[in-house]
Parts: sequence; structure tokens; C-alpha cells
Amino acid sequence: MQASDLDASFSRVYVVTPQATPRPNAFVADVAIPSWMLAAGNKIAVQANLAHNNATSLENATLDLFVNGQRLRRHSIDLDAQGSVTTEFNFSPRGARRLSGHVELEDDALLLDNRRYFTVDLPTAITALLLGDRPDDTYYPRRALGAATLSDPAFAVRSGLLADLDATTLDGVDVAVLCNPRRLAAAQKAILVDFVAAGGGLILFPGPESDLSYYNRYFLPGLTSTRLKERVGAPDDRDSYQTLDSTAPPHRLLADLLPDHNGPRFYASFAIPPASGLTLLARFADGRPALTSSWQERGRVAVAAFPLDPRWNNLHLSGLFAPLLHRMVRDLSQAPDRRASYLIGETVHRRLDRFTVGAAIEAEAPSGERLHLQPERINGQYRWKIPRIDEAGIWRLRAGDEIVDLFAVNPDTRESDLALVDREHVRRVLGNVHILQPGDDLRLAVLGNRYGRELWREFLLLALALLVLEQWIARAPRDVQLQAA
Repeated sequence: MQASDLDASFSRVYVVTPQATPRPNAFVADVAIPSWMLAAGNKIAVQANLAHNNATSLENATLDLFVNGQRLRRHSIDLDAQGSVTTEFNFSPRGARRLSGHVELEDDALLLDNRRYFTVDLPTAITALLLGDRPDDTYYPRRALGAATLSDPAFAVRSGLLADLDATTLDGVDVAVLCNPRRLAAAQKAILVDFVAAGGGLILFPGPESDLSYYNRYFLPGLTSTRLKERVGAPDDRDSYQTLDSTAPPHRLLADLLPDHNGPRFYASFAIPPASGLTLLARFADGRPALTSSWQERGRVAVAAFPLDPRWNNLHLSGLFAPLLHRMVRDLSQAPDRRASYLIGETVHRRLDRFTVGAAIEAEAPSGERLHLQPERINGQYRWKIPRIDEAGIWRLRAGDEIVDLFAVNPDTRESDLALVDREHVRRVLGNVHILQPGDDLRLAVLGNRYGRELWREFLLLALALLVLEQWIARAPRDVQLQAA
């Protein structure tokens, strides 16, 4: 139970002030794997952020990296008082698969936060197919993604013409990128719908001469809830343009990519109205959506508000274009919750596209305890639900003896601060609270608030005093006058 779960309107909360002093504590605050080129054989960097709460520094603390139960690296760490530091481990995995691991700090005052768990996916191969009405339509993305293949061993790029799109064109393709399409035949549209429904990814850059009526009535329905409206701005107008908003918290696709100045300029673009089920990947400085994504069955579709045309923007000349397109293909080709990490106490929903809703799926906690799961429909998608995760570590989902999914669960780092809580903060959080001093009798405090103060001792003493007074008066000598009859 959390403090926010308490309803103090009908209850009293008693807090006993402990006789304790703040204890120093070092902990692993976060673990990140920032690379977008994860692949078997590539060197992987694991970044661990450590924090320390103490009046003095911590010297020569050991920090270990474990992957699949084996210790691969050890570092010696120095931490300033009340400070933090980020250190990096590097290792090269041998096979393409989902790995699990943790970073472990040496034991200290609180053992629970000395480990931080993580998972990482290493894809075997990712193939992107670029399609346009003419070869020139795919020129810029071909060059951008072609450069990515030089450093991403799992990445491959093919290109072709939309006129040649048939039932076999998308065989072996993970993500299709449509570059400035004008129109598609009904059979070609059906091929794309089936491709996305089966788990494929689709990226659409609308053409500069797009028939928006055709797009919104025939092309986009069945693929995405995104719609393209009127054009904003004028092509080739170099005096008026929009940039991408770098002030709002970015989507992970744009993390560390958006410059504060001199970013790509968009002279013209299409308006994208709000719609249910849309995820905003990027926005223009005026707040309009620039790039959106949405689910369609088991796959996802990303739609840009602009074409790949030098008259409409100079995106192709910026350093943003190649890594953004590469990240989009990578992201749409893999499970969206592969990077997800959870905190103890949360509810977890996981996608298992290989299995029907009637499949027997079990969740296995780090302790080995198993829980039978039921699917739950969320935003049109079935997810396997774990109502509450109460153990830190690597959780596994099993179908029989097969491990079909795994994810990391960690403690909330707010619990790592072992300093005494300020009384006013306790009152703000708990509301109707009674704070007792060390040595106060909790039983008497509860009884006093429940029944009021007990006065029987005082009344007993008063009764005894009155009894003594009565006895004294009764035994005192008295003068008696007798009258003759």
C-alpha cells in the first residue's frame, strides 16, 4: 500500500518517530543502453548512473556488470558526498537474442537498491524497403539508410518502384518506406494493409502533389487514423519556415538529435488534425504535429506531415535525417515494449503477437513463483496482464517450457534516500496524522483518541479523599445539651 492509497477522512494515522540517525547509502539509480545499432558482434555500451547520499565521499566501491548470470566486467567507483557519477561498461555479445542482466554495487546500508536490472534485444536482421513512383523519390532515403548499413551489421536496405508492388515484394521486409506516393491500386493498398496487420512497419512521406481527398478517403483508412489536411506555408518560400520543436520533452526517437539552433527548415507541410490512437513523435515549433505513429493490428504506421522534397524542406541536408530515418526503421521493426522497465508495485501489460488470446501464458517471478495470466484488450490490442509485480529482478513469460518474453523490474529509487522524513511532509502526505515522540505509549494514545481521556483514577482518588473526610467528621467530639422533661 502506498501513502496515496490511505483515506484519512475516516481513519487516524499514528506515526512513531524512530530513534535513528540518517544512514549513508549508495545505489544504482539508472541503467541505460543508448545505442540504436544493437546487433550480435557489435560492441554494446551499458551506462550505469550511481548516486550517493552521505556527508562524506565513497571511495573504491566495486561495481559489476552481469549478463545472463555471468559477471563480465568490474569497475572501481569513487562517489562524492551527495553526488552521482555515470560509468560505462562495454561488452560484445555473441548471439542474436534477448539478453538480460544487471549492474551490481557492493553491499551497503540498503541491499535492495544495489542492483539495477535491464534487458536488451539483439535482432538478427532488419530489412527496409524503399518504394517510390520514380527512382528520384527514394534518392535521399537511399543515401541516408545506405550510410547506416556501414555501421549497423543487422541492417539492410532495398529499393524499388511502387508500380512493381505485388504479393511477393514485401517478403522478408520488416519496414516499408513509401516516398512521395501519388496513388496506389486497390490491390496494392490491400497488400500494405495485410503487411501491417501481420506485424510489419510502414513509414509514409506524402507526395508534394498528393491528392488529399484520395489520401483521406481511400489510402489512409485501414492503415492509420492520421489524416492530412490543408497545406501550411509555401514551397520555395525561404523567408517563412517552421523548425522542429526542441523545447518540449522529445520522443525517444529524437532524443539527443534535435539541435537548439540551425535545425532543418520546413517551408511547407500538411496539417495533421488530432485523432484517437495517434502517438506524436515530433512537432513543429508552432505546435502542429510533424510526425505521428499509430497501431494497426500487430503493426505500426508512421506518417510525416511533409514530403521528401527540397522545395518543401531541407531535411535531407541536415544531420538529423539519416539517424532519424534509421531509428524509425529500427523502432518499427521490433516489439515496442522491448526497452520497457517497470517499478515494483506497477501493473504490467505485455504484447505477445505470436499467441492467441486462448493461449496458456504464465508469468514467472525472479523467485520462481508462477502466475497464470489473462489477456486484456487495451486500445484495440490484446495485452497479457500482470496485476501487480512485487519482486525486483528479471520476470519471464512462459508458454509451457518456452520463455516467450522477459522484462526488468526495479525498485523505486525514491526509497534509496534513508534520511529522516520531515514531519511537515508526513502531514502533507497523510493528512490526519498523529506523530508520537520516542517513548510515547502508542496504546494509550490510541485509546485516548478513541474514548477520550480516562478520569477514573482521578475520581477514585477524590472518592477516597471524601471517605477519609467523612470518617474524620464522624469521629470528632461534640457538645450535647440535655433538657429536663
